[in-house]
Amino acid sequence: MTDIMLQAYQVLDEIRSEQTYQEIKRLDKVMLELYRHEIQVFQRAKIKYDQIMAEGGSYHPDFKEAVKAFAEAKSNLYSKEEVKRYFELEKSLQDEINDFLAKISETVSPYVKSPDKMGIIKKGGSCHVR
Repeated sequence: MTDIMLQAYQVLDEIRSEQTYQEIKRLDKVMLELYRHEIQVFQRAKIKYDQIMAEGGSYHPDFKEAVKAFAEAKSNLYSKEEVKRYFELEKSLQDEINDFLAKISETVSPYVKSPDKMGIIKKGGSCHVR
């Protein structure tokens, strides 16, 4: 079991040393510096939206206002080039990890569930040891 853990840490170190991961970390710092205000506005709007959805959803008297504020904050933040690039790289890295997990699970057994291209683990079936 220790060998498996050591190999897992080696894989993690390899992922951390990849340029995709390094660029994600760099963009994270840049976004926090450049878009601190936009991030705060987005977070406040999301909290308000979540609160209204929990309290009554579309029947809440402030629903339209909260949806509009949340949509504007999200649009403003997500339209920034660094944010777009961040999410592209994040998806790319997630796809690589999902492919890696699929290969590992297929090597162990074809019955082991693993995420598909969308990152979803399909229901049904189970791991059968023979």
